[in-house]
Amino acid sequence: MHVRSVRFRFTAIAAAVTLAAGLLLVLTLRGDPAGDGPYRGPLASPGTPTTKPGATRRIALNTEPSDYPRLRALGYDLVDVRPDASQVAGVPPGMQALLWVGNFHCEDFDLDLDAFKRAVHEFGRDPRVYGWYLSDEPNAGDCPEIAGEIRRRAEYVERNAPGQISYISLTDFPMEPLAPERVGVDLFGLDPYPCEGSAEARERCDIGAIDRMVNMADAAGVPRDRIAPVLQTFGQSCSDGDKQYWLPTRAQFREILARWDRLAPRPPLEISYSWGRQDEWACPTLADAVGGDHPDLQSIMKARNGG
Repeated sequence: MHVRSVRFRFTAIAAAVTLAAGLLLVLTLRGDPAGDGPYRGPLASPGTPTTKPGATRRIALNTEPSDYPRLRALGYDLVDVRPDASQVAGVPPGMQALLWVGNFHCEDFDLDLDAFKRAVHEFGRDPRVYGWYLSDEPNAGDCPEIAGEIRRRAEYVERNAPGQISYISLTDFPMEPLAPERVGVDLFGLDPYPCEGSAEARERCDIGAIDRMVNMADAAGVPRDRIAPVLQTFGQSCSDGDKQYWLPTRAQFREILARWDRLAPRPPLEISYSWGRQDEWACPTLADAVGGDHPDLQSIMKARNGG
């Protein structure tokens, strides 16, 4: 909202009365359409964008508050937390939160729709919040109804969280049902992980996997300027589950970055998956990638994020 100049003169009393009435109206209008009461959290400055136009926001997923100083030193300015007041309060100055409220594939959402609306009502105008992570790799092929669920949530964010974004991550499941005009989501993460295969194949990552997934997004109608690259910063050599992915070498990681820079330059958001270990899916991760037993990917990301 832009403040326009007014060509009328008011007395001090009239101005004070007008301001008080306007404030009362704003507080009334901020009530949730579902009837949850007025918004009582901290206010964002009207018209303040989440980030500077053309700037890339950067997040490494699966983090804890103890990780935040290291993340900031590497140039990350977003952290992933749940829509919990204490977790949002723990986001340090200079960083913002991407709130996880989603689901995985066809599983249930972390929050049902009513609980999600209450969360948006609580944090939708909180300047510490960047946006809402609505779904992780939704499989609209196996569960077509997922598109409608995402749309309901994206529309609610649009109406009740001005300046905040909605985000989903996509993989090589059908993308057409999840196109922007169908689900109303702002940003779409694409997560091809090129460093995959048997031990014998580990000298070369399948960089073409990035091209194929971007082409899928093109065909589904996802604009390039709404794509958020998901960078592979994990392997599975120490995970409890599959062992099909490996942590890229420095040369392989630079190749991944170069391909993304060619296909989706200057994206609004870039994701490193993953920072924290996940017992079943990701080990080692970027948190381990400091040299020695693992490639030093952190120094590459620090230079990239700072550039």
